[in-house]
Amino acid sequence: MVKKILIIILVLVVLALIYPSCAVWREVGQRPRGERLERIKQSPHYDAEKGEFVNLTPIEGVMNDSEEGAGLSDFLFGKHPDVVPTHALPVIKTDLRNLARDVDIVVWLGHSTVFIQLDGIRYLFDPILTNGFPVSVMMKPFRGTDIYIPDDIPEVDYLIITHDHWDHLDYKTVAALKDRVSHVVCGLGIGQHFEYWGYDPAKIHELDWFEDWKVNDTTTIHCLPSQHFSGRMGGNTTLWASYLIDGKKRIFVMGDGGYDKRFSQFAAKYSNIDLAIMENGQYNEGWKAIHLLPHELSNAIDELHPAHVLTYHHAKYKLSVHTWYEPLENIYQNSQGKSWHLLTPKIGQIIDIRDPKADEPWWRDEM
Repeated sequence: MVKKILIIILVLVVLALIYPSCAVWREVGQRPRGERLERIKQSPHYDAEKGEFVNLTPIEGVMNDSEEGAGLSDFLFGKHPDVVPTHALPVIKTDLRNLARDVDIVVWLGHSTVFIQLDGIRYLFDPILTNGFPVSVMMKPFRGTDIYIPDDIPEVDYLIITHDHWDHLDYKTVAALKDRVSHVVCGLGIGQHFEYWGYDPAKIHELDWFEDWKVNDTTTIHCLPSQHFSGRMGGNTTLWASYLIDGKKRIFVMGDGGYDKRFSQFAAKYSNIDLAIMENGQYNEGWKAIHLLPHELSNAIDELHPAHVLTYHHAKYKLSVHTWYEPLENIYQNSQGKSWHLLTPKIGQIIDIRDPKADEPWWRDEM
């Protein structure tokens, strides 16, 4: 993630020097200001002296500048086999616009984009459905994985953002969806981007960790801590989070984050999680404080105690140097004999929340 931000910053600086009025700056968004900033300063998770949000568990083990520079060089110029598939991956193009609202489903749309229908409510998490500049500098989708575009998304009741990094919050996607979104739920500060991009402030609901948004009499969205960082250009000026949709079914959506004791704490407070959607991929030993390593992922799931698990943050972009299939193969191997059931859908495959299936190791045919 840090490598990606450094390159994007370099590209933007060059553009600023060449084209001072370049429209790409709009994609950066805005830092929180005014009343929004004053609310942020009241958060117990904000360090006013540093001017940034902080994790509940202090981060250790992140690469220093020298190591990060070496890692960036290796990422850009190193030779690593199978980091990108040699051919198009198999995907399923589901007609999301014509789905009946009374079906309870989850559809993974690639990377960390997830579409959920539950109890008649539609949720869309972290949509990145365009390939435009400047994101395309660092994030070229694997062949076959970019078949979903903003026009494929129906009207959405809740657009939910785990954090504002470029691979989770795509300006062109959310701009295209603006008139089809009833509400935006996001961490503190992220609403500034949406307001800057033309969203009605009345639609934007910014939450701190442990705050809730009541959807209706039977469903609540809980904003929960993660262990990560934020900022379109760095700076940790906006809040990163996980979410729990707490209704007739409980669905946990992790976002990005390293391993700590929060998973067992979540399980103690919210028992009987039906489905956990967990980060799996784009990891590196130097980033273990902010991304789950493979063995940590299975430990985190054990502590969370969900009935079913779907992993994401893999199989669409090269953002690290592991093979494209390693995250899927690792969790598949580590899931054997566990109390939880691993789901391994292809991009676009419908998962019935009431009877979750799709557990074939499809990637093995593509290795």
